[in-house]
Amino acid sequence: MSDTLTPTSPTTTLSDPGAPVFMSEPVAPVPTPETHLYMPHPKKIYLVDGTDTIMALALVVFGYLAWSWICPAQTSVTSVSYPGIAFTLYICAALAASMVYFRVRRVALNKPAIIGAAILVFSALPFALYDTTPVHFFAWAFVTVGYVVWHAYAAGTAISPIPGALTAADVLNQAVVVPASNAGSWAAALKGLLRGKKSMTQFIVAVVGVAVALPVIVLVVSLLTDADDNFNSWVDQVGHSIADFDVWGFLWKFCLAIPVAIYLFSLMYGNAHRMGTESITHERAARWSGAARKIAVAAVATPTAILCMIYIMFFSAMGSSLFGAFTGTLPAEKTYADFARQGFFQLAIVAGINLAVLGFAYLFAKREETYPRSLRVIGTILSALTILLVVTAMSKMILYIDQYGLTRLRVYTLWFMGVLFIVFLLVGAWHVRRFRVDIPLLLVVLVSFIGLTWANTDGLIADYNVHQYLNGNMDFVDIWYLQNNLSDAAVPALIDLKENTSDVSVYNQAEIALQARLTSGDVATWTSWNWQTSHMGHLLR
Repeated sequence: MSDTLTPTSPTTTLSDPGAPVFMSEPVAPVPTPETHLYMPHPKKIYLVDGTDTIMALALVVFGYLAWSWICPAQTSVTSVSYPGIAFTLYICAALAASMVYFRVRRVALNKPAIIGAAILVFSALPFALYDTTPVHFFAWAFVTVGYVVWHAYAAGTAISPIPGALTAADVLNQAVVVPASNAGSWAAALKGLLRGKKSMTQFIVAVVGVAVALPVIVLVVSLLTDADDNFNSWVDQVGHSIADFDVWGFLWKFCLAIPVAIYLFSLMYGNAHRMGTESITHERAARWSGAARKIAVAAVATPTAILCMIYIMFFSAMGSSLFGAFTGTLPAEKTYADFARQGFFQLAIVAGINLAVLGFAYLFAKREETYPRSLRVIGTILSALTILLVVTAMSKMILYIDQYGLTRLRVYTLWFMGVLFIVFLLVGAWHVRRFRVDIPLLLVVLVSFIGLTWANTDGLIADYNVHQYLNGNMDFVDIWYLQNNLSDAAVPALIDLKENTSDVSVYNQAEIALQARLTSGDVATWTSWNWQTSHMGHLLR
């Protein structure tokens, strides 16, 4: 048997059969009787045309804008500019670029792709509406990962046709496998510039022509500046802009833009041409899942049952204080603060641990064809006990909020516990009667998170605290917290407090807080602009 291998090209077809074709590597020569060609690992060949070249260059611009628009920037020693409307615009532009490329490659967008694009744009809009909060950082990661995975549904290469349990596999496939397996496509696309001799010659001729005509251009501009003061002023501004241009910053961002361009182009090219998209398949993911289920049922069920017994003893030990938060009945020698704070965050952590325990049992416990009955029973009991834990913890926090108001930590923790409550209801119901639970679980998390990004939590916190104080339900309002720990969403509530309080001390504190907001409310760059900060400036002036 001969050890000679001849390279083969992929079956990828171009949208324009008549377009020029460029390859990442030259085709190996045909071996003669005197020579032998041995290629144990033939290099991958990418079929690209002019459209790929244009997109490869355009994505360099996208890479530069990624570092300029959507990354926090240090504007002074004490000030950092966070992305605002720029992030919304960037996501819209990135989606548009992907859609155009897929359309040229004759990849028809299906309904899931259109719905996914709408969800991504909807999730990116709060950056243009609200001032920066901690939720924005999670929203940034969510939208970025969502944009990457969107390509799978747009090109029909997703492992699962609808989001569900296999979405994690799609994230891994689209974020790592597809870009890595097509990393050479960007360089292959740019080779079209080097091989297009006629275009390169025209470019060189154009540069030479500009160089020759430069003295004439300078003379004309000089004469025009003497002829009109407005044009002279405009030329001066352009000159100052060029003089102030950060050359080193530009070069640094340009260098960093190259990896971003390679990543994005590899992602688009791989999905459009279905290259590297089948490294992880539904069947392979199922085999991996089955291979992971090696732990004996008894080894999982026994410690889980012990956890259930511990929770039962915990609730028994609490006795009448278990429902004290519901009725407002305090244990002896306990204040509202002590009673409400004691154990809340611990209970929240325990609830999260219980969810991890149930997930571990599902992923790694041995099974035949169905989920073991013992684990179903124990899972039902653990879900019910966790729901009781969640309700108890939430009642404690609500009691504490009634007395001392809202903070970011309290709102986010309440949101987390509320999500866990719904999740454990679904998980408990699945243990009682099996159904496709992954889809509703994903929808609950998705809808609740997007709802949190749109909820204007800082505004809700400020409004609640101020109105509770003005209505006499709270004896104290923490103006320092509203000024220093919340975003510009707190300004309307501070104005309301200043205009309606009868306490001179509170009035003065609110006035100082508003003045501090006024002096620090200027947006450092246009990329940080958001409607809330802009509206705050109009309210204060």
